[in-house]
Amino acid sequence: MTPGSSATERRRDAPAADRARRKFGDRLLEALRWVGEFAAVLARGVVPGNWRRTMRAEFAFYLYQVGVRAIPVVMIAALLVGIGLVFQIVYWLRFAGQEERIGEFVVLALIRQIAPVGTVLIIIGRSGSVLVEEVGQMTRSGYLRLLASYGIDPIDVVTIPRAFAAAAAAFLLTLLFLHTALWSGYLAASLAGLTKNSPAEFTARVLGIMSLNDYVLLVVKPLLTGYVVGYLSIWFGSHVEDSPQGIRRALPKAFAASLIATIAIGALITALL
Repeated sequence: MTPGSSATERRRDAPAADRARRKFGDRLLEALRWVGEFAAVLARGVVPGNWRRTMRAEFAFYLYQVGVRAIPVVMIAALLVGIGLVFQIVYWLRFAGQEERIGEFVVLALIRQIAPVGTVLIIIGRSGSVLVEEVGQMTRSGYLRLLASYGIDPIDVVTIPRAFAAAAAAFLLTLLFLHTALWSGYLAASLAGLTKNSPAEFTARVLGIMSLNDYVLLVVKPLLTGYVVGYLSIWFGSHVEDSPQGIRRALPKAFAASLIATIAIGALITALL
């Protein structure tokens, strides 16, 4: 290869490298801007004085949509988990002569992992796509721009109530999931004759093994993951392409992002606590 050809190739590769650097810089700036918006919305939402009457009404309505209407699905899933998981824990620990460790395994499997993550996954599948489509229709129809033209911040009317409703619903449904799974599993084990513990003794074994970190995790994980899932669904809906296929293309992106965020947040909080 001649020196001239080497110089030509370097000049040819330079624009490609510049484009790659610019693309990386744009993605980094977009990510930083998203994090800034996320933190700003969260900060505005946690200040009680910012919640006007219309925001409270929107919050109550979407808490009903995301939380109350999801109760049957959550209870069915929790019944299956309780019978399948708690029953198996009781059975195998009794078989191994380690029945006194029931509380430890229930806390490790059900309270720290399955109940918070399983509940948020139900919210993603049931309500995440609805939020993407709803906000996407608002974006395409110009409703969000119309609110801004009237001096109404769409973040106050659309984003904060829905995202915080998703967080509250995730926390409340996690508690419902946990109790339903716990007591259905205990009832199945009692009917099968696998445990002689009374309900009070069973409760004492589970609660006795829980630490402060477990209680904090049970509150923080569903609240944070629920908020992130709600915020991501709204964000993708508000950034849909202005085309007939825009919402359809945004749905799988929002689902994948919500799923990855749920797993990442769950792993991080579990590692910290």
